Amino acid sequence: MHDRAADPIGAASRAIAVAIESMTLLNIDLRIAQVRPRVEESVHLLLMLLRGVVVCAVLSASDAACPRSSAETAVATAAKGRRYLVAGAISFAFLEAFCEEGGSDFCYLDTIMKTETLETLARKLVAPGKGILAADESSGTIEKRLKSINVPSNEENRRMYREILFTTNGAGEFISGVILFDETIRQKTRDGRSFVEVLEQQGIVPGIKVDKGAKAMANFPGEKITEGLDGLRERLTEYRKLGARFAKWRAVITIGDGIPTRTCIDSNAEALARYAALCQECDLVPIVEPEVLMDGTHTSSKGSC
Repeated sequence: MHDRAADPIGAASRAIAVAIESMTLLNIDLRIAQVRPRVEESVHLLLMLLRGVVVCAVLSASDAACPRSSAETAVATAAKGRRYLVAGAISFAFLEAFCEEGGSDFCYLDTIMKTETLETLARKLVAPGKGILAADESSGTIEKRLKSINVPSNEENRRMYREILFTTNGAGEFISGVILFDETIRQKTRDGRSFVEVLEQQGIVPGIKVDKGAKAMANFPGEKITEGLDGLRERLTEYRKLGARFAKWRAVITIGDGIPTRTCIDSNAEALARYAALCQECDLVPIVEPEVLMDGTHTSSKGSC
C-alpha cells in the first residue's frame, strides 16, 4: 500500500492536480449555464424557420396533385433534413455563445490561422535557391559605406541607395526577404510607393530589425547583451501595421579566455525567446540569430562547443 506520508511532495502534487481539474470542470459548467438561454433562442428561431420549410414542401406536393404517398415523402424528407440542421445549429450556437462568453481562452481559431500564416511565411523565407537581404544597416554603418565613395550620409542619399536595391528588376527571383531598418520601412520611392509595397510587388517579404544593438554586459568583461525588449510589443505592433511580416534580433556571443560564460549565454537566450514570443503574438515571423563571432584565436572545434 502506498504510504502518502513517505512521499509528501507527490501527495501534495496530486492534490493540487485534482483541485485544478475540479475548478476547470466547475468553470465549464458555469459557462454552459450562462450560454444556455442564447443557445435555446437560436434553436427556437431555426425550428420556426424549418417548420415553414416542411409546410412549403407539403403545399408544393399538394399543388402538384401528387398522391398522398408523395406528400408524406416530402414531409419525411423535410423532417429528416430538419433533424440534421437542428443538430448542426445546436453545435454552432453553443460553440459561438460559449466562446463569446468565455473569452479567448476557449477560442483558438484566430491563433491557429495566425500560426498557419506564420508557418507559410517562414517557408517562403527559406525557399530553395533564394536568400534574405540584410538592408538593416544602422545609421553609423550606412554612413561608413557612403563615406567610402565620398557620398554624404543624409536621409535622401540613404533613400536613393536603398531604392536602387529594392527596385532592381528580377530581384524577387533570388531574394526571398529583405530586413529593413526603422528609417527604411518608412521611406518611399520617387514615384510615391513605399519600400514595403515595392518589395511585395516583386514577391519579396519585407522584414524589420528590432533589436537595439549588442551592448557591453555589466560585470562580464568582453561579453555583450542585446538590448531592445523595453517597448518591443508596441514597436512590433507599429511595424506590422507598416507592412513588416518578419523581424530579426541578433545576439552576439564572443569566444575568448573564459568566455562565453553561462550567464551571458543564458541572458541572451532568454532575450531571444522573449523577443520571439512577442513577434508571434504580433503576427510576425521571428528570425532568431545567436551569432558566434569568428574573431579571435579559437579553433573551429572550440567555437562549436
